[in-house]
Amino acid sequence: MTSACPGCGAELPILVNGATHEYVGASSACWTRFAELSATLPPAPLRRLVTDAYMVQHPGVPERRAIQSVGLHLVALCLVLEHGLPAEQLSATLQRILVRPPAWRWLDPPVPNGTITIHEVAGAADIDAYVRSVWQAWVPHRAQVEAWAAAAVGR
Repeated sequence: MTSACPGCGAELPILVNGATHEYVGASSACWTRFAELSATLPPAPLRRLVTDAYMVQHPGVPERRAIQSVGLHLVALCLVLEHGLPAEQLSATLQRILVRPPAWRWLDPPVPNGTITIHEVAGAADIDAYVRSVWQAWVPHRAQVEAWAAAAVGR
């Protein structure tokens, strides 16, 4: 039996008693695939960017933790992909935004939420296409994400 992942829409086997995340909107099969792929990637920058893309592709529901998570991961993608911030500087930059967080708000997820899912990422060679496809899906919210990013870099 299969079911569609609520985040990315991938049709996946149903895992009985599979792991899930408290506020990330992913099926247990999808969450397991994400964990397996992440374990094979070097810590930075690839694992970081895959995590950012995955989290915004699986936004969950409009509640405080999900809203902040999606906002922060969108800011990360924006800073790296649009502003050229080296991924190695990303964690420190995002820590600054958490000191004085902006007024995060729910952004309606795009449909489709990217053209590639984590299940189509076979390794490092596919990561750039995956990350960019997810970021491109969120472009309608770019002005809001840019405002949050400006707060992260102190503009």
